Amino acid sequence: MRIVWTKKANHTFYNIKNYLEQYWTLLISKKFINDVLHIIVLLEKNPQLGKYNVELSCREIVVSKQVKLYYEIKENNLILIAFSNNRQKPMSFINLQS
Repeated sequence: MRIVWTKKANHTFYNIKNYLEQYWTLLISKKFINDVLHIIVLLEKNPQLGKYNVELSCREIVVSKQVKLYYEIKENNLILIAFSNNRQKPMSFINLQS
């Protein structure tokens, strides 16, 4: 399975990483990165692992207590759509695919 990062996934990933470094600690930021990598490895082996979100028309999986990853499966691609952090302002998913 090929992993595809959308611009929004890349942007939200780095926003959360930078937020954790600035307001928490470097150790927490590194743990977040490791958790994301672990989830991606799990999803490569079992893409159906996350639950389907009917409202957003994609799948979601919990990365940590505060972070979710939204993704979809197309052919042999696992498309990472966006990360959501409930420690920050709520993210608008109206244009999730943008």
